[in-house]
Amino acid sequence: MISTSSPQSLTTARLQLHYAIQPIAAVGAALAVPQPDGSQASLYWDAQLQSFVGNLIQAQQAFRVGLDPVNLVLRVLDGQGGTIAELPLDGKTLIQVMDWLKEAIAPLGADTSQIQLLSYPPDDFPDAPIAHGAPFDAADADARVALADYYAISNALLQGIATRTAASAVYIWPHHFDMATLIDRSVQADGSRTIGVGVSPGDTSYPEPYWYVSPYPYPAIADLPDLAGIGVWHTHHWVGAVLTASALHQTGLESNRIDQLQRFLNHAIEILW
Repeated sequence: MISTSSPQSLTTARLQLHYAIQPIAAVGAALAVPQPDGSQASLYWDAQLQSFVGNLIQAQQAFRVGLDPVNLVLRVLDGQGGTIAELPLDGKTLIQVMDWLKEAIAPLGADTSQIQLLSYPPDDFPDAPIAHGAPFDAADADARVALADYYAISNALLQGIATRTAASAVYIWPHHFDMATLIDRSVQADGSRTIGVGVSPGDTSYPEPYWYVSPYPYPAIADLPDLAGIGVWHTHHWVGAVLTASALHQTGLESNRIDQLQRFLNHAIEILW
Protein backbone atom coordinates (compact mmCIF):
# COMPACT_ATOMS: atom_id res chain seq x y z
CA MET A 1 0.00 0.00 0.00
CA ILE A 2 1.02 3.64 -0.33
CA SER A 3 2.41 4.76 3.00
CA THR A 4 0.47 7.18 5.16
CA SER A 5 3.71 8.71 6.49
CA SER A 6 4.15 12.40 5.77
CA PRO A 7 6.01 12.52 2.42
CA GLN A 8 8.06 15.49 3.59
CA SER A 9 9.39 13.54 6.60
CA LEU A 10 11.35 11.03 4.54
CA THR A 11 14.40 13.09 3.54
CA THR A 12 16.88 11.72 6.09
CA ALA A 13 15.91 8.10 5.39
CA ARG A 14 16.03 8.75 1.66
CA LEU A 15 19.60 10.06 1.90
CA GLN A 16 20.60 7.02 3.96
CA LEU A 17 19.26 4.69 1.27
CA HIS A 18 20.71 6.75 -1.58
CA TYR A 19 24.18 6.33 -0.12
CA ALA A 20 23.53 2.70 0.87
CA ILE A 21 22.94 1.67 -2.77
CA GLN A 22 26.21 3.20 -3.96
CA PRO A 23 28.32 0.09 -3.15
CA ILE A 24 25.91 -1.96 -5.28
CA ALA A 25 26.33 0.47 -8.18
CA ALA A 26 30.11 0.41 -7.73
CA VAL A 27 30.21 -3.37 -8.09
CA GLY A 28 27.98 -3.28 -11.15
CA ALA A 29 29.99 -0.52 -12.82
CA ALA A 30 33.24 -2.44 -12.29
CA LEU A 31 32.20 -6.05 -12.86
CA ALA A 32 28.90 -6.33 -14.77
CA VAL A 33 28.77 -6.56 -18.55
CA PRO A 34 29.01 -2.99 -19.94
CA GLN A 35 25.81 -1.69 -21.57
CA PRO A 36 25.39 1.18 -24.07
CA ASP A 37 23.10 3.04 -21.67
CA GLY A 38 25.33 2.53 -18.64
CA SER A 39 22.76 0.29 -16.97
CA GLN A 40 25.46 -2.09 -15.71
CA ALA A 41 25.60 0.25 -12.69
CA SER A 42 21.83 0.33 -12.23
CA LEU A 43 19.67 -1.64 -9.82
CA TYR A 44 16.17 -3.03 -9.85
CA TRP A 45 13.47 -3.75 -7.29
CA ASP A 46 13.20 -7.44 -6.44
CA ALA A 47 9.56 -7.97 -5.47
CA GLN A 48 10.25 -11.36 -3.90
CA LEU A 49 13.15 -10.16 -1.73
CA GLN A 50 11.62 -6.71 -1.20
CA SER A 51 15.08 -5.35 -1.84
CA PHE A 52 17.18 -3.25 -4.19
CA VAL A 53 19.34 -5.65 -6.20
CA GLY A 54 22.21 -5.06 -8.61
CA ASN A 55 23.11 -6.81 -11.83
CA LEU A 56 24.29 -10.42 -11.90
CA ILE A 57 28.08 -10.65 -11.74
CA GLN A 58 29.59 -13.61 -13.59
CA ALA A 59 32.52 -14.77 -11.45
CA GLN A 60 33.66 -18.22 -10.39
CA GLN A 61 30.46 -18.17 -8.38
CA ALA A 62 27.82 -15.85 -9.86
CA PHE A 63 26.44 -13.30 -7.42
CA ARG A 64 24.52 -10.09 -6.98
CA VAL A 65 24.65 -7.43 -4.30
CA GLY A 66 21.39 -6.34 -2.71
CA LEU A 67 20.11 -3.99 -0.04
CA ASP A 68 17.24 -4.70 2.33
CA PRO A 69 15.99 -1.11 2.71
CA VAL A 70 13.79 -1.65 5.75
CA ASN A 71 16.45 -3.36 7.89
CA LEU A 72 19.31 -1.48 6.21
CA VAL A 73 21.28 -4.66 5.54
CA LEU A 74 23.64 -5.13 2.59
CA ARG A 75 23.72 -8.67 1.23
CA VAL A 76 25.78 -10.67 -1.23
CA LEU A 77 23.34 -13.02 -2.96
CA ASP A 78 23.81 -16.12 -5.07
CA GLY A 79 22.14 -16.52 -8.45
CA GLN A 80 18.93 -17.78 -6.83
CA GLY A 81 18.69 -14.96 -4.30
CA GLY A 82 20.11 -16.87 -1.35
CA THR A 83 22.32 -15.00 1.10
CA ILE A 84 26.07 -15.64 0.90
CA ALA A 85 27.07 -12.87 3.30
CA GLU A 86 25.39 -9.89 4.93
CA LEU A 87 26.33 -6.71 6.75
CA PRO A 88 23.97 -4.56 8.86
CA LEU A 89 24.92 -1.01 7.93
CA ASP A 90 23.92 0.62 11.21
CA GLY A 91 27.01 2.24 12.73
CA LYS A 92 29.22 1.51 9.69
CA THR A 93 30.84 4.18 7.54
CA LEU A 94 30.69 4.04 3.75
CA ILE A 95 34.40 3.21 3.60
CA GLN A 96 33.90 0.33 6.04
CA VAL A 97 31.03 -0.97 3.93
CA MET A 98 33.13 -0.87 0.77
CA ASP A 99 35.99 -2.69 2.48
CA TRP A 100 33.65 -5.39 3.80
CA LEU A 101 32.01 -5.84 0.40
CA LYS A 102 35.31 -6.34 -1.39
CA GLU A 103 36.36 -8.91 1.20
CA ALA A 104 33.02 -10.70 0.90
CA ILE A 105 33.06 -11.08 -2.88
CA ALA A 106 36.76 -11.77 -3.43
CA PRO A 107 36.37 -15.49 -2.49
CA LEU A 108 33.71 -15.77 -5.21
CA GLY A 109 36.38 -15.11 -7.84
CA ALA A 110 35.62 -11.43 -8.40
CA ASP A 111 38.41 -9.01 -9.25
CA THR A 112 37.84 -6.31 -6.65
CA SER A 113 40.76 -4.10 -7.69
CA GLN A 114 38.64 -1.92 -9.98
CA ILE A 115 35.70 -1.42 -7.62
CA GLN A 116 35.33 2.18 -6.52
CA LEU A 117 32.45 4.46 -5.65
CA LEU A 118 30.98 6.29 -8.64
CA SER A 119 31.63 10.01 -8.93
CA TYR A 120 28.91 12.50 -9.82
CA PRO A 121 28.84 16.24 -10.44
CA PRO A 122 29.01 17.82 -6.97
CA ASP A 123 25.99 20.03 -7.63
CA ASP A 124 23.92 17.09 -8.91
CA PHE A 125 24.22 14.57 -6.07
CA PRO A 126 22.87 15.10 -2.56
CA ASP A 127 25.35 15.92 0.14
CA ALA A 128 24.94 14.14 3.48
CA PRO A 129 26.99 13.44 6.62
CA ILE A 130 27.69 9.91 5.32
CA ALA A 131 29.76 11.45 2.53
CA HIS A 132 32.03 12.98 5.17
CA GLY A 133 32.60 9.89 7.29
CA ALA A 134 29.46 9.74 9.44
CA PRO A 135 28.07 6.22 9.96
CA PHE A 136 24.77 4.90 8.67
CA ASP A 137 21.91 5.14 11.15
CA ALA A 138 19.13 2.54 11.06
CA ALA A 139 16.92 4.28 13.63
CA ASP A 140 14.08 5.49 11.39
CA ALA A 141 12.72 2.18 10.13
CA ASP A 142 9.20 3.55 9.60
CA ALA A 143 10.48 6.06 7.06
CA ARG A 144 12.37 3.33 5.21
CA VAL A 145 9.21 1.20 5.16
CA ALA A 146 7.41 4.14 3.55
CA LEU A 147 10.09 4.58 0.90
CA ALA A 148 10.17 0.84 0.18
CA ASP A 149 6.39 1.00 -0.35
CA TYR A 150 6.81 3.74 -2.95
CA TYR A 151 9.35 1.67 -4.89
CA ALA A 152 7.34 -1.55 -4.64
CA ILE A 153 4.10 0.01 -5.86
CA SER A 154 5.81 2.02 -8.58
CA ASN A 155 7.72 -1.02 -9.80
CA ALA A 156 4.49 -2.94 -10.39
CA LEU A 157 2.96 -0.03 -12.31
CA LEU A 158 6.09 0.70 -14.35
CA GLN A 159 6.56 -2.96 -15.27
CA GLY A 160 3.03 -2.91 -16.71
CA ILE A 161 3.74 0.28 -18.66
CA ALA A 162 7.03 -1.13 -19.98
CA THR A 163 5.33 -4.29 -21.21
CA ARG A 164 2.42 -2.43 -22.78
CA THR A 165 4.54 0.15 -24.61
CA ALA A 166 7.60 -2.02 -25.43
CA ALA A 167 9.69 0.36 -23.32
CA SER A 168 13.06 -0.26 -21.69
CA ALA A 169 13.56 -2.36 -18.61
CA VAL A 170 12.66 -0.68 -15.32
CA TYR A 171 15.91 0.52 -13.82
CA ILE A 172 16.82 2.24 -10.55
CA TRP A 173 19.58 4.71 -11.35
CA PRO A 174 22.17 5.28 -8.61
CA HIS A 175 22.81 8.89 -9.58
CA HIS A 176 19.36 10.28 -8.79
CA PHE A 177 17.90 7.17 -7.08
CA ASP A 178 14.90 7.31 -9.40
CA MET A 179 13.14 4.25 -10.82
CA ALA A 180 12.15 4.64 -14.47
CA THR A 181 11.41 3.13 -17.83
CA LEU A 182 12.03 4.85 -21.16
CA ILE A 183 9.56 4.70 -24.02
CA ASP A 184 11.32 5.12 -27.39
CA ARG A 185 9.11 6.92 -29.92
CA SER A 186 11.83 7.42 -32.57
CA VAL A 187 10.35 4.70 -34.78
CA GLN A 188 7.12 6.68 -35.16
CA ALA A 189 8.69 10.13 -35.47
CA ASP A 190 11.66 11.76 -37.14
CA GLY A 191 14.71 11.80 -34.91
CA SER A 192 15.02 10.68 -31.32
CA ARG A 193 11.90 11.08 -29.22
CA THR A 194 11.41 9.47 -25.85
CA ILE A 195 9.08 9.54 -22.87
CA GLY A 196 10.57 8.82 -19.47
CA VAL A 197 8.15 7.47 -16.87
CA GLY A 198 9.28 7.05 -13.31
CA VAL A 199 9.29 7.81 -9.62
CA SER A 200 11.77 9.84 -7.58
CA PRO A 201 12.03 9.48 -3.79
CA GLY A 202 12.65 13.24 -3.65
CA ASP A 203 15.36 15.59 -4.85
CA THR A 204 16.06 19.29 -5.41
CA SER A 205 12.93 19.61 -7.52
CA TYR A 206 10.58 18.26 -4.83
CA PRO A 207 11.53 17.38 -1.23
CA GLU A 208 9.24 14.33 -1.26
CA PRO A 209 8.49 11.33 -3.48
CA TYR A 210 6.91 12.15 -6.83
CA TRP A 211 6.02 10.47 -10.10
CA TYR A 212 6.89 11.99 -13.46
CA VAL A 213 6.21 11.56 -17.16
CA SER A 214 8.78 13.56 -19.09
CA PRO A 215 9.04 13.80 -22.91
CA TYR A 216 12.25 14.52 -24.77
CA PRO A 217 12.87 16.75 -26.60
CA TYR A 218 10.96 18.99 -24.19
CA PRO A 219 7.88 20.59 -25.72
CA ALA A 220 7.41 24.35 -25.68
CA ILE A 221 5.98 25.40 -22.33
CA ALA A 222 3.29 27.45 -24.04
CA ASP A 223 2.08 24.34 -25.89
CA LEU A 224 1.67 22.00 -22.94
CA PRO A 225 -1.69 20.21 -23.03
CA ASP A 226 -4.12 20.25 -20.13
CA LEU A 227 -3.52 17.65 -17.44
CA ALA A 228 -6.71 16.08 -16.21
CA GLY A 229 -6.90 15.18 -12.54
CA ILE A 230 -4.28 15.89 -9.89
CA GLY A 231 -1.05 16.19 -11.87
CA VAL A 232 0.80 19.43 -12.61
CA TRP A 233 3.39 20.49 -15.18
CA HIS A 234 6.95 20.95 -13.98
CA THR A 235 8.86 23.43 -16.15
CA HIS A 236 11.96 24.46 -14.12
CA HIS A 237 15.18 22.89 -15.57
CA TRP A 238 13.14 20.04 -17.05
CA VAL A 239 9.62 19.55 -18.40
CA GLY A 240 7.25 16.83 -17.33
CA ALA A 241 3.91 15.94 -15.82
CA VAL A 242 4.34 15.48 -12.06
CA LEU A 243 2.27 14.01 -9.25
CA THR A 244 3.67 14.50 -5.75
CA ALA A 245 3.05 12.05 -2.95
CA SER A 246 1.41 14.75 -0.84
CA ALA A 247 -1.02 15.54 -3.66
CA LEU A 248 -1.82 11.85 -4.01
CA HIS A 249 -2.41 11.57 -0.25
CA GLN A 250 -5.05 14.28 -0.50
CA THR A 251 -7.16 12.28 -2.95
CA GLY A 252 -8.97 10.28 -0.30
CA LEU A 253 -8.98 6.67 0.77
CA GLU A 254 -5.92 4.47 0.48
CA SER A 255 -7.87 2.09 -1.77
CA ASN A 256 -8.30 4.86 -4.35
CA ARG A 257 -4.73 6.12 -4.44
CA ILE A 258 -3.15 3.45 -6.60
CA ASP A 259 -5.99 3.84 -9.10
CA GLN A 260 -5.45 7.60 -9.09
CA LEU A 261 -1.72 7.12 -9.63
CA GLN A 262 -2.25 4.70 -12.49
CA ARG A 263 -4.72 7.07 -14.15
CA PHE A 264 -2.25 9.93 -13.86
CA LEU A 265 0.57 7.94 -15.48
CA ASN A 266 -1.63 6.56 -18.26
CA HIS A 267 -3.18 9.96 -19.03
CA ALA A 268 0.17 11.74 -19.14
CA ILE A 269 1.64 9.08 -21.46
CA GLU A 270 -1.41 9.29 -23.70
CA ILE A 271 -1.31 13.07 -24.18
CA LEU A 272 2.46 13.05 -24.74
CA TRP A 273 2.47 10.09 -27.14
